Amino acid sequence: MSKKRFMDIFTKIRVQKQLYLFFFIAIFIPITTVGSYLIYHTRTQLFDHYSKQTYSDNLRVKSLILDLTENIYNKSQILVSDQNLITRLNTRYSADSESKSAISTYKGIDTLLSGDASLHDIAVYTFNTTIADSPHIHPITDNLQIQPWFKRASSSVTPFWTVELEKSERYNTEKRNLCLYTRIFLPQIHSYAILKLTVSNNHIRNRIENSSMHTVIWLNDGSIFYTSDRQVRTPGLVRYGGLGTSSYTGTYKGKIALENGTVIGCVSSLSPAYCEDSFYMASLSYDGYPYLNRISSTYLAILGLVLIITSMFIFVFSHYFSLRIITLRECMHRASQGNYEIADNFHGEDEISDVFCDLKLMIHEILNKETSVYQAQLKTQDLINKQQQMEFKMLSSQINPHFLYNTLETIRMRSLKAGNLEVANAIKLLGKSMRYVLENTSTSVTSLSHELDYIETYLSIQKLRFHDRINYSLKICPHLDPKDYQIMPLLLQPIVENALLHGLEEVEQNGKIILKISLINELLCIHIFDNGCGMTPEELKLLNQSIHLPPSNSSHGIGLYNINQRIQLYYGFEYGLSIKSKKSMGTLVTMVIPAKTIQEVIKK
Repeated sequence: MSKKRFMDIFTKIRVQKQLYLFFFIAIFIPITTVGSYLIYHTRTQLFDHYSKQTYSDNLRVKSLILDLTENIYNKSQILVSDQNLITRLNTRYSADSESKSAISTYKGIDTLLSGDASLHDIAVYTFNTTIADSPHIHPITDNLQIQPWFKRASSSVTPFWTVELEKSERYNTEKRNLCLYTRIFLPQIHSYAILKLTVSNNHIRNRIENSSMHTVIWLNDGSIFYTSDRQVRTPGLVRYGGLGTSSYTGTYKGKIALENGTVIGCVSSLSPAYCEDSFYMASLSYDGYPYLNRISSTYLAILGLVLIITSMFIFVFSHYFSLRIITLRECMHRASQGNYEIADNFHGEDEISDVFCDLKLMIHEILNKETSVYQAQLKTQDLINKQQQMEFKMLSSQINPHFLYNTLETIRMRSLKAGNLEVANAIKLLGKSMRYVLENTSTSVTSLSHELDYIETYLSIQKLRFHDRINYSLKICPHLDPKDYQIMPLLLQPIVENALLHGLEEVEQNGKIILKISLINELLCIHIFDNGCGMTPEELKLLNQSIHLPPSNSSHGIGLYNINQRIQLYYGFEYGLSIKSKKSMGTLVTMVIPAKTIQEVIKK
């Protein structure tokens, strides 16, 4: 009853308004709803993408800072336990010339500075007033004793980090240096000295500035010692996730509101084990929100354009539909007057035509039958065409891999009968290689033994081609059985082919390709070495970059890039390829993947 009532109400509206209502309910609302959801979903996905990028970059920065702090601390321990330095600090000198002579003969600090680019300066502050001031060893004066770092060093025996401001009068600039302070105990004179190691800002910058992210690193209460954006201030960062409080233990990633705008970023902390200080690092993406807004604006414009086009279409169509109804009424009036030539005055065969069906039933049925016959002929012809296409495909599919293998085997047997063993062996190797490629094109994993067997087949074919120019060997560590481990199929052949075509390109004889497989800490390490022409440092740098970035010129390096992408997409971004090379000495490509056994894959 309710349905009939609704239809009665709907049919009381003029046809043109019915079309407008239908458009609003069936088109406008669904398109707006779906479009809004897609825009929201796209923004969410892009936001997650940028968040993961900043998180990954933050992990990289954290790893670099951890390595840096551990390295600086280890260097400090070398000096703390240096007996030559301790002897000079314990000695009471009778004259400045004597102390200067003793200090000038000590080269431990200069050796550390020259051998480590991460160190900017090393200074030792001593209470021994008989030691004259030198470039690296300084007596503690009254001015030094009022410095904050001295007060902390005199009250704490554990190492600690500080950020100190260094002014350059020559360039009228100032910079912040990261410094490590620790004590040098002098029990023989019941005293101690203070060791200060200053980290090189250029070293930090060169290690960190390898991505499009902006990085801010500060210490404890907000003392920034590195930033790629000088407008960023730590008060805008420390409030995220409880940073700077004793209760903070995690990592914050997501939306970050700064003084100069809102960005997508990741903020985390690092606490070295040997001190009580905490490092904080923030990775910020300034491109995230502008890109999200551009995408959203584009999608909104597309959504608006679709709605405008559909609105114009429904307006034009409703107007046209209304005109047809008016034309229908005129035709009915003429038919009532005995004018039956109405077919030429009214076009269309829809439900509106049912209104005057009694007046032109004969004409309509003839037209419908002719139309039906024509459509049936079209469908029949279409079925015939499809049947012919299916037959053609069935005939063409008769040439399958088995036919190819049988053909190769027939040729091989004829070669054996003819006594041409070399051709027979080549055909056998070719068939074996093609079978492996065809069988593993659609598979995700295979056994390591099958992959190595395919590589040996491939190299055997190349050996037949190049003879003594190419020699190869396969070395597997004793406690590794290739049958027990799995690998992605067709993963090694492009690397071996690259070594063959590029590495041994200029080798006339005694070329070598060595494939070595080892199992280290549940990792499969696969080394592929060639003794070819090698590469210069510049060429090696470009090739290592092309592994992680898609090549922009032709197809050079695309094979190694695809292999590295396959590894990282399947196993994870911590795995992949690395390349080492020296000019005229050869090239070594190392592949590291997780050592997954066949049983593990079956259980999954």
